[in-house]
Amino acid sequence: MKMMNRVLLYLFGLFIITIGINLSIISNLGISPVSAFTFPLSQATHITLGTTTFMTYACLVLIQWLLLGKNFQLKNLLQVPFSLVFGIFVDLTGQMLSFIRLHNYIEQFICMIIGIVICAIGATIYIIMDIVPNAPEGFNLAVAKRFQMPFSKAKVLSDLLFISVGVIIALVFIGHIVAIREGTLISALLTGKLIGVFTKYMEPTLKSLAFSKENLILQQQ
Repeated sequence: MKMMNRVLLYLFGLFIITIGINLSIISNLGISPVSAFTFPLSQATHITLGTTTFMTYACLVLIQWLLLGKNFQLKNLLQVPFSLVFGIFVDLTGQMLSFIRLHNYIEQFICMIIGIVICAIGATIYIIMDIVPNAPEGFNLAVAKRFQMPFSKAKVLSDLLFISVGVIIALVFIGHIVAIREGTLISALLTGKLIGVFTKYMEPTLKSLAFSKENLILQQQ
């Protein structure tokens, strides 16, 4: 029963993240660095964002395997089916929120901030469930391990890589930069801090729902 709760909460966290992603897209003030290359790629190829996200995330899992070789944990292959579910959620929540219309910069800014906060809440939930990281986070972990650098440095480098790739795709195939604006920087600066705050308050309740007492004791040791 606890394991079922854990999986359902993990999936719920992913679902919540996709709401935040689509709110950021609707705001038109820039999306998170992780989505900074999937959205332009989706626009350039005319493939839905959810399908594009799944395909690129699957490629990131393959890159993790190439980087780590025999040190790659087979359980991380679970990132692929979870990425498929995540992609489905992206398209689903995009359709659910398509009715939203924003009329001025203040409304756009509020929508963007709400999107960032919701993304952080969703990320907090799935991180606490500790099943597998999502593909971009798994990529960051693989880079950090392969090149023996702090995770924070690997994340900064990957964010810069994702943004750069997004800019190149947009300029080459669309003709102008899309989805990379002030919101991208704000997301990069705020999300990690918000996850830290939400974890402090949400972790005890979520762990009591998803982990047995034995598992909690082992985690504390």
